[in-house]
Amino acid sequence: PFRSGSRRGGRKGGVGGIPPAEPSQFRSDIFKQTPPNNYNNTKTMEKEENDIKQQEKVFTGGIAILYKKDENQLKFLVVENSKTGNITFVAGAKEDTDHSEIDTMNREIQEELGLQTEIKLEPTKVRHEFVFGPNKKERAGQQGSYQVFLADITNISDLITHTEELRNIRWLGKDEVINSLSFPDLKEVFLKATENL
Repeated sequence: PFRSGSRRGGRKGGVGGIPPAEPSQFRSDIFKQTPPNNYNNTKTMEKEENDIKQQEKVFTGGIAILYKKDENQLKFLVVENSKTGNITFVAGAKEDTDHSEIDTMNREIQEELGLQTEIKLEPTKVRHEFVFGPNKKERAGQQGSYQVFLADITNISDLITHTEELRNIRWLGKDEVINSLSFPDLKEVFLKATENL
């Protein structure tokens, strides 16, 4: 290690029994130290930091559990995604143009069901925390946190169709929903969100 008090180059005598340093040794000690391996890898470090931030990003959004009263029982709307084939509820991530998660859900309802009428969405105490799977390539492995909403659309259920974003839609009873949903954790979310209906 470099000792500033004992090795100032060019002195003839040693200090405290330490022999004098030759100029070449002095230069070697100070100026030829090897920098750390990542000394000049600023861009690499910045890229790694950006990758970490991207990995830590949480996509917020919403899930709409839409239901209707049909002969004294409740039927729930499940949808089949055209791209992934997953059977879920109307759902989606918040976009920059959305001011709130309710805005997100109204937009998704319009995009997926073609419904122009704004419906009354009731937020529940349930949030769906999950990790995007490989079918959603642009978000695969990313965290999602979606607010779950309920909406009684009995009065407008006859207006419900679907756009090309969906392959199919179905009205199902509670047990049928549980048997149809693609994701086990979404089944738990559904049961918690609808337990008081």
